[in-house]
Amino acid sequence: AGTLSIALNSTIIGTSNHTTSAVQSGLPNVIGFTFTMTLLNPNRGQPAPVVNASGTMSNSDFPNSPFLVSTAIGNAAAPTFSPLDVDASYMAGVSGDLLPLYVRPIVFSSFTQQSTSNPCADNSISVTMWSSVPIYTACITSTLATSSSTAVTVAGLTGSTTGGTTLPLIVSGNFSGSPVWNNTSGQLVLIPTATMLAGTNYTTVFVVKNQQASQSARTPSFAVSTYTGLYANSYGLNDSAPLYIAKLDWAVKTASQSTPWPCAANTITVHLQPTVSLLLCKANATDSNPGYPVLTISNLVGSATSSSSSLAVASTSGVFASSGVWTQSATAGQLVLNLIAPMNASQVYNFSFSLVNQQQSQIAPNVSLATSRLTQVSSPYAVMSAQSAGWMILNPGLVSTDEIAALYIRRPAFVANSPVGAPRWSVNQSSPYPCADNTITVSLTFNVPLFSSCVPKVIITNLTNTGTSGTSVSVTSLYLPAGYPAAPYTVSWAQSSGTLALTATSDVVASASGNGETSVLLALTLINPPFGQDAPTLSISAQFGSLAFPAPLTSVHSDSGLGTTFDGHPADAVGAGAFTDNYLLDSLSTTPQSYPVASTFSQFPLFVVSPRLHTLVAQSTPFPCAPNTISFAVLSRVPLLARCQPQVTITGLGSTRTSSSSSMTVTFLSGGSGAGGFNGSLAGQTMSAGWLQVPGTLTLNLTSLLSSAAPSGVDRLLFQISVINSN
Repeated sequence: AGTLSIALNSTIIGTSNHTTSAVQSGLPNVIGFTFTMTLLNPNRGQPAPVVNASGTMSNSDFPNSPFLVSTAIGNAAAPTFSPLDVDASYMAGVSGDLLPLYVRPIVFSSFTQQSTSNPCADNSISVTMWSSVPIYTACITSTLATSSSTAVTVAGLTGSTTGGTTLPLIVSGNFSGSPVWNNTSGQLVLIPTATMLAGTNYTTVFVVKNQQASQSARTPSFAVSTYTGLYANSYGLNDSAPLYIAKLDWAVKTASQSTPWPCAANTITVHLQPTVSLLLCKANATDSNPGYPVLTISNLVGSATSSSSSLAVASTSGVFASSGVWTQSATAGQLVLNLIAPMNASQVYNFSFSLVNQQQSQIAPNVSLATSRLTQVSSPYAVMSAQSAGWMILNPGLVSTDEIAALYIRRPAFVANSPVGAPRWSVNQSSPYPCADNTITVSLTFNVPLFSSCVPKVIITNLTNTGTSGTSVSVTSLYLPAGYPAAPYTVSWAQSSGTLALTATSDVVASASGNGETSVLLALTLINPPFGQDAPTLSISAQFGSLAFPAPLTSVHSDSGLGTTFDGHPADAVGAGAFTDNYLLDSLSTTPQSYPVASTFSQFPLFVVSPRLHTLVAQSTPFPCAPNTISFAVLSRVPLLARCQPQVTITGLGSTRTSSSSSMTVTFLSGGSGAGGFNGSLAGQTMSAGWLQVPGTLTLNLTSLLSSAAPSGVDRLLFQISVINSN
């Protein structure tokens, strides 16, 4: 009940205490006295109770009579204080504070914030506290109890890997320097070392290690052990909110490549900038083996690089291990790479590694990035993009932004035409003559280099009716642009179908422009058929292994616009290109004789001119029974080669007296001048010919003579035989 009883053991009525003025005025005697007492206020706020004073006195005159009943004692004026353990500026002038046993309401406020939201970082937690009343180092919490030490308990600071039972204070803020700490509950018990003055801010700072997993902000609670009151807690916002641990995102995450060529060695370059620093992390408070996060780059599909536990990784930052674990399969490709030092959030890092592209073309796969230990914004993987178009400046072989992306592999194809429509390929021949060695020259341009690991093969079909037998053809040359050596190759040949297949056995990487275009000039020698033919339509295809290039090339054969032809073949350039022989004018004819010469058919591979002879005949005498020398001028549209076993048959020489013979002597002469000369190496040669008197047929088998005397052939013959005219 809060009752105080005081026994007055001595007389207080006396001269010094007697208010004589009251007696003299006839008023009752008034006795005034003052006493003080010291009480310990309760540990919680309360309004002032109604205090009543009463008393009794007992003597012979007034037995057990109450002497006074008073009203509640009020507080008429603003109080004045002698500063005790309070902030005088805060306490001054508060009306009502002098009402007996009025105890101010206890309001304890706090503001908690942190220094970093980075996972695994040292995080300075700052706590600022304020109270509406003094907080003493000890307080009696209940009636008749002994005094208890005051403790400020902060709970709910979960999400750190800081272990131990105490936590040093970086800034003590009126508290003992090593408060008790419990990681599981996130509880810190602060012990004041002196009274916390009312209305005064007290700030303490301690450091915990953020955990590796992200989490939302904590809202720590406060309790002052020996006091009962209201708590008003506030917290920092966003990254400064206590124990808020951010997720990992990537401000920069690109995977770009150096080349899109099939089967090429391809340098993959990765650029990374994390939004939080990647630091040494502990899994929990008791983890004795901390480690850095591990990067995993996945979906690197399209490589022919075999799995390896130590794929070389190049970097100058000192952050990445020098090798990673590479796992290869038909549907996956993964690089696992350890960090050996922190990655700062403010810095762009890069590393590179080399893979070998597969032979099959593909669009760039969605390469993804994952990180162990930390929580990513896009979990579990972040899709990586390609570097900006500036990457193409560093890699001029790339022709579009698509080709920047890692493991985009260009589809191999022929480059048939230039951007303005000019042809970028051709097939030509060296000779249109029967039985001649004919060098077929094939000029091709590919849009990619030809790496031998792709097993590049060029196939030409419909080279029909040649005289080249066997299963192989001599490829006389394989030319590349200047500065590049000829590449070894193997050749297969099928005469019946006219199919030539050439396979490169080492890399053909000529590329003058750097855009991957590779030009080759292939020359092979075939033997023309012994008869004339139109140029067949050739098909040129290519493949990498069993993967065929799109759009095979087809040779164009057309006679349109070539003028009048012989035997349906392209014109023989009669006129300026024709041959005129002056000997015929001088000796055998009254006018110059011209005959056509094939010259402009190189663009029609395996077009072969049909043989045709132009002949002039003259004799030495018109008299009966006279010896008569018959002179023949034979002009051939095509060279007469021993390989064709040419045979000239002249008929209609009837009514002679010369008997049949298998060995009539034929004498070859020279004649004419300049380019019109006859015979060349056959001049002065003789041979035996077959002669039938009836019906007058001369047969010359030139094979043997040409083999020995004119292996390169002749196309103009001047020869004589001797007969006896009829009677």
